[in-house]
Amino acid sequence: MIRKILLVASEDPKTSGHVRVALDIARRHGASVTGFVAVDKKQLSNIGPAPLGGFHYHYEMAKNRVARGLSTAKEAVAGLRRICEDAGVPFISEETTGNRDQGLAQTWRFQDFTVLSNPLWEPGSNEEGEAETLLHFVAMGLRPLLVVPQGFEGTPSKAMVALSGSLDSAKSFKHFVQLRPFGEIPLHIVTVGDPKSGEAPTDLLRGAADYAKLHGFEVTTAALPKADKRVQALLDHGDRVGAELFLIGSSYHQFLTLTRFGSHALGMLKLSKYPVFISH
Repeated sequence: MIRKILLVASEDPKTSGHVRVALDIARRHGASVTGFVAVDKKQLSNIGPAPLGGFHYHYEMAKNRVARGLSTAKEAVAGLRRICEDAGVPFISEETTGNRDQGLAQTWRFQDFTVLSNPLWEPGSNEEGEAETLLHFVAMGLRPLLVVPQGFEGTPSKAMVALSGSLDSAKSFKHFVQLRPFGEIPLHIVTVGDPKSGEAPTDLLRGAADYAKLHGFEVTTAALPKADKRVQALLDHGDRVGAELFLIGSSYHQFLTLTRFGSHALGMLKLSKYPVFISH
């Protein structure tokens, strides 16, 4: 059940795909939207040491970065509020001028679902957020996340579930099925090579399909051969079957150390042109 959606703001909500996706989920579930934006004054003011004789210029530059961040953040929240009101979706804002991660974590505690864009928008900064930042949020425990790449339009019509045989991928799959953010969207469940659980791919797929069908989903399955480039194999197969949403699992320690599975998740976030659901 989804009743509260945490939506990380973008510079222009009117043209942001993740805003449209969040509103679609909110309308389906009768949920409210909490718009979050952070302007980290300390970080924006940190522009390196001032050159000799250039202290005043350095000070003004830092002050202007903060002012620009505050101004654009205010405009973004106001735009997001108007969009939600026009859509009939209840809206509240959470704004901070402190540390983004701390503010986001505090706001997340009492939300059901989080939607953000890839790359992330950082008010006042000319640099775009990196995909690694999204994995950092996962490692912090801010799950489930729906990451929507810039340029995505519409609502996903089919989801592809990547099962590895691990408990983490099963948890992500079950979380999505139980939350059903896009209703009873058709699911295509796949494995790549031999599952980590040691069972046959057909057995793993059968168990997952039976579970999803009991929850009212239409399901297809495929056991893909082992691939050196697992992420690309998944994305290519997704294109062939018409998937517009990918489900992957995560592990805290794997993401922190960026081990093999972490690199798969990072690759999916960097390369996918469709939304990615990440849970645990």
